[in-house]
Amino acid sequence: MSLPLRSVTRLQKAILLARVAPRISVPIRTTTTLNDGASKTQDFSTHFKYERIWAAGLLPVIPAAYFIHGPVMDAVLTIALSLHIHWGVQAVIADYARPFVIGAGLAKASRMTSYLLTALLIAGLLHFNTNDVGITKAFSMLFSL
Repeated sequence: MSLPLRSVTRLQKAILLARVAPRISVPIRTTTTLNDGASKTQDFSTHFKYERIWAAGLLPVIPAAYFIHGPVMDAVLTIALSLHIHWGVQAVIADYARPFVIGAGLAKASRMTSYLLTALLIAGLLHFNTNDVGITKAFSMLFSL
């Protein structure tokens, strides 16, 4: 099968261009101007795994707190629930209060607010545990109504 002369010259030009093109072309850049935080190279799978283990660890603690009253169980429940709530609020803020959505200043303020609220939660629960009946006794009193 013979090719017409016109096709042969086109083919020769294409082959020549293919040889020269890598030297004269600019590589395609795959960057984006969108800064939504998704391009960060952090690996959160380990943190996610620890959150799931922590949540599974809360399953026996909460029913045990109904039957075991005392300052140790109150402290364990205070720390465990506070950390679990803090991680949950941080996940919501990371998903919905991104700098791209609400602005950098408001995103930073929302993260700082979550830390402030967590500190207030721990302080309030520890105050309740030391100066009142404690979380475990309060829940048993609530469920006895």
